[in-house]
Parts: sequence; structure tokens; C-alpha cells
Amino acid sequence: MSNGEPLISHDPHALAASLASATGGAASALPNPCSESSSRPARLWLAEACVLPASCADSADSSASPSTETSSCRSLRARQPDVDNAAPPVSSAKARRRQQREAESRLARLLLGELAAAQGIQLALADWSPRGQAPYHPALPAGFHVSIAHRHGHVLVGLATAPLGLDLEYRNPRHAHDLDTRIAMLPTDARERLAEASHLSETERLDGFYREWVRYEAVLKINRRASNPSPKNYHHKIQS
Repeated sequence: MSNGEPLISHDPHALAASLASATGGAASALPNPCSESSSRPARLWLAEACVLPASCADSADSSASPSTETSSCRSLRARQPDVDNAAPPVSSAKARRRQQREAESRLARLLLGELAAAQGIQLALADWSPRGQAPYHPALPAGFHVSIAHRHGHVLVGLATAPLGLDLEYRNPRHAHDLDTRIAMLPTDARERLAEASHLSETERLDGFYREWVRYEAVLKINRRASNPSPKNYHHKIQS
């Protein structure tokens, strides 16, 4: 895989394994970006975590040892209560969902900052673009790319030396009831691929829709012009 090719993934482990295989080593070993040639393989670092409910904060705190708390690489579980409890409790469902999304967004930027720090890049949390906008940081060096995906408390982030798109979706059986309407929102090529699989069961068709949807969302996160990424750079995983 050459530097500059889009990386699209719904399955971070498969993507990392693919990159490690292509480079003949661990995906977390990056040469000095200042000396990296355009022909070198792309490198990728991934991090994922869950935003814990406030009720879990105490147990998470008690499970962290003092050495873990003071380490430069604290566990994700130990960090999460700081994010979850950053805002006061709220009562309405709408406000709780907003607070959840804000916590996910903040955690994503914290994780990106740690991935970058491990490569000697300092990204101040306050300088990230606001939630709702594509992740951007003025201190991110040229040649590095980031992507964020979060859904229902699950946060996935990536730092790479090639354009990167990540997306997360959760299977919802209710989507099967209006599946044709949802498929109609996809690009033409995706609809054509799904039409060829119209003989499949409802569950298989729904899984096919999710595969196409995460591909569509991930490509949008890279660049709207990158509508036909190489299949070898696309990885997904459907889990029950």
C-alpha cells in the first residue's frame, strides 16, 4: 500500500493487520516523517474506547492503580470518568444524548492527542476544531491525517500517513422495515451492488446495506472526490 491511498475501515483490527502485513511489521512503527519518501507504505495508529456511564465512574476509578494514574500512557478506563462527568447531570433525553455526543467527541480528541504524542506530535486539546466539524488541528504536520467515528458510546479514532476514513454503525433490526428507503439514499454504484443481492435473506440484505453505508460515510470523510477507493484498502466487520 503506497502512501496517499485512502484507507477506509469499519473494522480497525483488520485494517491495522492489513497495514502490518503490507509493511512486514507492526503498524505502530513510523519512520521519521521528515525523511519519509512518497513510496513508503502508509502507517496507521488506531485507538478505541467506550464512554462509561456516570454510574461506572467510581468502579473505574477504584480499578486504576496509582502507577497507572501517573503513567504517561494511562488506561482508557481510568480516563473515561474525566470525560463522562465533565458536565453536570441532565434530565431530558435530548440533553442526555447531546451530553453523550459531546463526551464521545471530547474522548475522541483526547485519544487522537495521545496517538500523536506517541509520535512526538503535540496537539493541544483546546485547539481542535469544534464538535460537528471534520477533525482538524493546526499543529498536525503535513502528511498526517486523522479520522473520528463514534456511536452509542463507542469511540474509534485513527492517525495515519494516508487519507483515512472511519465509520461505526450499529445494527438495528427496525431498519429492515424501511430498508428500500434507506438503500435509496446510497450512491448509484452501491444501490446496484445491493440490487444484485436482492435474492438474499432480510438479515443478509440488511448487513449488505450496512457495509455499503459505512463505505459511503468513510469515503465522505476522506474526500468527496474519492468515490472509488481501491477495494484492498476497505475493511469492514459486521458483529451481532
